[in-house]
Amino acid sequence: MYQPKQDIYEKLQETGVTVLQSAQETYTETPTITFSVSDNSTELDLNNEIVSQSIIVSIDIWTDTSMEASALQNACEILMRELGYKMTYSADVPFPEGALHHINCRFETTR
Repeated sequence: MYQPKQDIYEKLQETGVTVLQSAQETYTETPTITFSVSDNSTELDLNNEIVSQSIIVSIDIWTDTSMEASALQNACEILMRELGYKMTYSADVPFPEGALHHINCRFETTR
């Protein structure tokens, strides 16, 4: 079974910002990217062998400005596409005055 975390982590580090594999980790600087694998399910053949995997990755972008968040989202989309993922969801997360800018994205692939 393919485990995608290491490949995703290494690819997102190409952005040059802090990358963490879980939103529960504490980050102390911005910009920061956090990600998690939301689904890594398998399809099996009649011999009980894996024939494909459905992988969904959630990426959160945390920055001080909206423009910086958008630029980082563009960079993430390009890098994830290089790994064979398609962005299937993206949204600005509402935030109170003075809070960090936050974009949540979802990427999917079948491997």
